[in-house]
Amino acid sequence: MKPEDMLRQALEIEAPWHISRMRNDLGKQQIDLWIAQEAPRSAWFFGAKSSSPQGNERIWRHVNIGKARCIVHAVPPSAPNQQPLPWFGETDQPFTHALARQIAGMFMEGVSFQAICSLLDIPVAELWKFKHNLDNGKAGLSSPQAVRTAPSTEPSNSAVPEAVDPVWEKLLDGSINLDIHALSLKLLLTKFREQFLLITDADVRMLKTHEMQRYFVRHEKLLGHELTQLVQLAGL
Repeated sequence: MKPEDMLRQALEIEAPWHISRMRNDLGKQQIDLWIAQEAPRSAWFFGAKSSSPQGNERIWRHVNIGKARCIVHAVPPSAPNQQPLPWFGETDQPFTHALARQIAGMFMEGVSFQAICSLLDIPVAELWKFKHNLDNGKAGLSSPQAVRTAPSTEPSNSAVPEAVDPVWEKLLDGSINLDIHALSLKLLLTKFREQFLLITDADVRMLKTHEMQRYFVRHEKLLGHELTQLVQLAGL
């Protein structure tokens, strides 16, 4: 397999798309890729060539290539795609779909902002923008390769329901209510419910339920009153 084919496979770039240009001298440990569609040549020629891009070029941060940052330059396709392209990104978003799903998975596992920025070499400002857009329903994650459900984070003897329990979504969409004594939980739940109303993407909703569940795990000893009610509701 040619190095270019291996790179295309690693970055999930499939025909008719291909890497039309590559540079690694635009930044320290940074590889810039220009991705274009292939168009068939006329009958007088063999092979294929890059079609002329129509529209404004956009730039997104893609998944890392080893330790190097990967920056994708591409013109959005003229025809809407039924499935999001992994190396493509949403309008006004800093990351491609593939990198967005990777980051969301780390959020689900409880990885901190600082750790994500350090591990992926991402500026804090870009990560905050991405998280803000998720929380306000301005970005989606749903795709054929949906965000994986994170492993259970609660201790084996914990009374907190699993993150995949439907009770968390019911709590966030207002289907159920708790008698809350802890002010911090009351404020957090109010915030999460406001965000939940704006979110239509199923994977982003799942991300919010995981965040709510982790809060209960971290503060289980302080939320005995609320947790007792939650466990009862989870059993219904």
